[in-house]
Amino acid sequence: MTSFKVLTATAVLLMSTSALADIRVTDTNNGAWVTVTENGQPAANASVSVANVPQQRKTYTTDERGRVFIPLHLNASRSVKFEATTENGQKSSRYAFTGQNKN
Repeated sequence: MTSFKVLTATAVLLMSTSALADIRVTDTNNGAWVTVTENGQPAANASVSVANVPQQRKTYTTDERGRVFIPLHLNASRSVKFEATTENGQKSSRYAFTGQNKN
């Protein structure tokens, strides 16, 4: 009976992990491209925002490929927290280092 409980708990954990959204951030000169996936597929219409940059209050929406460009006007390089919520309500966040003068 104990091995059944362990097997069941493992299966539930694996299923819940696979349903999570994920964020990938690509830094650019004027901001960042953010890609959101859910179950390994692009998450269209996901809401994406920046949590720790006070002057950045807008929420952006991903396209059909799960991508959105977020303009960032920072005075210095720093770690930025990106947060996403998919249409299915799955949430994810990621810190990414963004900088200036990337020539």
